[in-house]
Amino acid sequence: MAALKRIVPTAIAIAVGLLVLVAVFGSIPLIDAVGTYLIDTAVIIAAFAFFLGLLNVLRVHGRKIREGGANRLYSFVLLAALLLVLALGLPSLGDQPSGPAQPAVEWIFQNIQLPVQAALSALLVFLMVTAGYRLVSHRNLESVVMLVVAVLVLLGQVAVGLVPALVGVKDWILDVPTLAGVRGILLGVALGAVLTGLRLLLGVERPYSD
Repeated sequence: MAALKRIVPTAIAIAVGLLVLVAVFGSIPLIDAVGTYLIDTAVIIAAFAFFLGLLNVLRVHGRKIREGGANRLYSFVLLAALLLVLALGLPSLGDQPSGPAQPAVEWIFQNIQLPVQAALSALLVFLMVTAGYRLVSHRNLESVVMLVVAVLVLLGQVAVGLVPALVGVKDWILDVPTLAGVRGILLGVALGAVLTGLRLLLGVERPYSD
């Protein structure tokens, strides 16, 4: 029985994965229809998982509000904002669209969400200053190079119209070495995703049996 519990989920996962792969890369009508059905089913399951996550947020922060404590105000603000956005965005009010395109929801995101994100992004300046101080304290070549590059990029951002050469240096740093590093990271992530998928298809990884 224990072996059957391991074999059946693994066989189902391998069969579903192969069907979806053949549907994506092949052109067989029947398999295409089956693959589309499986993908749509996965989307529906993900939607239910999102709904369960929403219920868990309501349960956890509702308990914090009932129990009291120093942080219950933050839980109350979170739940109030969540329910307000849902109440405004889910129904169609008159001839206005529902969802993120609803004018009231757009106003909340433009006048509350974006300013909060901008304020949090501004805190990165202090983080960079702290990181620069720690880099100087290490006193090695890598730290000096990283600190010089960070200073050049910051000066290129604020010296527009004052020192045009710094703007060109900043653009070169962002467009050549930084972009190359980002693409390398993305390639590594893609290869890791492919290898993880192969391990799931071959039954080496079985998270569904845990």
